[in-house]
Amino acid sequence: MIEFLKNLTFDDIFSIIGKITVIILFVETLFRLIPQLGRLRVKFWNFIAGKIKHKILEKRAIASDIENAVNEVVSELQFELPVGWIKKASIKWVDKNIKENELKDGEMILRIRPLKSQDENLINGIFFFFSGALFPTTKEIIPQNARKASALQISRRTIKDKRPFLTEKFENNLLESAIKEDSSIVEFIDDFDEIDKRGFFTGAFLREIHEIATRAKFKELRNRFEDELKSVLSHTKNFVQNLSKDSETKWSRKGPATSYAFLLVAHPFHYSVDPYTKRVKEHLQEGVERIYIMGTNQEKRFVKKVISVVSKIPDCYLAEIFDLGRDYRGEKGGVGALFLKGAFNQEADDKIENYFDN
Repeated sequence: MIEFLKNLTFDDIFSIIGKITVIILFVETLFRLIPQLGRLRVKFWNFIAGKIKHKILEKRAIASDIENAVNEVVSELQFELPVGWIKKASIKWVDKNIKENELKDGEMILRIRPLKSQDENLINGIFFFFSGALFPTTKEIIPQNARKASALQISRRTIKDKRPFLTEKFENNLLESAIKEDSSIVEFIDDFDEIDKRGFFTGAFLREIHEIATRAKFKELRNRFEDELKSVLSHTKNFVQNLSKDSETKWSRKGPATSYAFLLVAHPFHYSVDPYTKRVKEHLQEGVERIYIMGTNQEKRFVKKVISVVSKIPDCYLAEIFDLGRDYRGEKGGVGALFLKGAFNQEADDKIENYFDN
């Protein structure tokens, strides 16, 4: 082997380096095109870094590990958050001199300062991911404290569900640091957590706020958007708190930009969807334009039936079907749907079948 190396010319060495580079780039491209190979990609870079002791390769191995962990943790959220919000994440390390605001530029390339603790790298990766993913087209309208509280809430819940041993570190470090930096975050974070435990944070609240921000972009409402956000939050919170007290529960809300209503699917003994279609028609007649149907995993087949029948109502368009992190009973899982008033409805059957087939 030594004799072989001695006989190599500079051209031979450059040729070998070039071929190795091409192979590595090809393998890396393959890994990126096939997300299911995430774990294999981590092993590949760890192997390369172990054989060729170089700082760049070691950092690439660590970045691959964090990328894979972040993507595994957030992959399920693509079916829970609005379509187009969740994209595959990549890690790009930055030097110590980068400004804090440059870390949250909304791209799915996460620019993170490499820390010695892999736990902290993962926590930061998850938080920066959601900071970029939430409200992709309405960031400039939604107040920064509400956006940051939203990212913190989903990050904390995700870590609790997927990496529970990191929850205390997340709360004591990142969450506490964020509150010290902006104390107004506490005005939102507790309420966000309360409605999230019943599926209404990702299921309805984020969608509604995003829609209001979209409509308020060039209107006077933009100047008082935070008041409208807090009003929607207050209504949703009161709804969740009074689910067992029908007389005190306000099932719908009309605001300056949107109107919406909630419809909870509870499994009836007679399996009839008539009460649900009747209620939807009543909401539509009352001028409600956005109807959120919320169901549980235990009653998924019946929820599908309700969604299917409601989609046949004239001027009632099935805009979206989505997962729920928690259902309205507080149990893991669930299914939600958003219907809009007065829109075309031809694709409803395909949306229903595609969702329930997955």
